[in-house]
Amino acid sequence: MSHPHNFESWPFADAVNTASYTTRQVLDGLNPIVEVYHDHDGDWQFLCGTTTDAANLKLVCMGCMLDRDPSLAKLADLPRGWSAIRNDPQSDWARDAYEDSDDEA
Repeated sequence: MSHPHNFESWPFADAVNTASYTTRQVLDGLNPIVEVYHDHDGDWQFLCGTTTDAANLKLVCMGCMLDRDPSLAKLADLPRGWSAIRNDPQSDWARDAYEDSDDEA
């Protein structure tokens, strides 16, 4: 089932309803998104940088993440296997490639 979003245009190559990972803290408005990972397998993670506890992990559509933080549109071209980190919502995103943990022995 579809639900509405408030952005004017969709900048990502992935579909608006693509599932992505975030945290309870982001969804509850307790912490902003300061870490974004475009995983090697194509998954997206929009994280607050305060928890790695699986109990806080949530699955949500990418459109809802863009509604929550329109600055994510700047990362629409983030390649697979890259991350973008910032100190706070007013800071610029710093991009960097990262190793795929699935490739480690």
